Amino acid sequence: MPAVLVLGGSGVIGSAVCLRFAQHGWNVGVHYHANHDSAAAVLQKIEQLGREGRSFHADMSDSRQIHALFDQAQTVWPEFDALVWSVGTTVNRLTVRVTPSEWEQMLHTNLTGLFLCLQRGLRLFSEQRGGAVTVMSSLSSARGGTGQAAYAACKAGTLGLVKSAAREFGDANVRVNAIFPGWHRSPLAGDAFPGPDQRHAHVLGRPPALDDVTDFIYRLTTTRGISGQVYNMDNRIW
Repeated sequence: MPAVLVLGGSGVIGSAVCLRFAQHGWNVGVHYHANHDSAAAVLQKIEQLGREGRSFHADMSDSRQIHALFDQAQTVWPEFDALVWSVGTTVNRLTVRVTPSEWEQMLHTNLTGLFLCLQRGLRLFSEQRGGAVTVMSSLSSARGGTGQAAYAACKAGTLGLVKSAAREFGDANVRVNAIFPGWHRSPLAGDAFPGPDQRHAHVLGRPPALDDVTDFIYRLTTTRGISGQVYNMDNRIW
């Protein structure tokens, strides 16, 4: 059976992605950092769907923990078929008020963490002569946002990583894409989640449905002819 490792699999989008892959017959590795209970709940649902699930702990700002995670995952599935990045942390603060330590923490988690995971995943997929990476970025990478300079900078960096990796590993049949998943109620969104009177930027008057996003992530990850692309699942125009 195919296997996918979902980084940030205990989060709102990540857990929904885990279940979507399990519904399609995949075995699923669920990464978590602080939210063990959420990861355990996702694993239970995966097993109820008749698939194999394993949880893996790591702080994405710690390179040693990232390498340990991949070592552990490969003891379960020496070869896995897809990697989904759904990790994110933010600080809602104006540029001049972001402290150097906050900047470094966000950079290490949101961008360097992705870089290290890509290194491990791309090496594995290159050796296998096939595999897919799907990265959650953000519309803020293209538009910026008040109080979101550090987050937007990190997410813009993810797009450079995605497009470069796609060029470098296309000959090895490795596909690398990114999406903007839009607003979803989560601890990351917090109080910034738009209320009914704040959705004028959405041309449909609403954020995208989580089911639609996870369906698209699954289709994108399993479509063999797409790489190096960035898809906006939001309906805000950028």
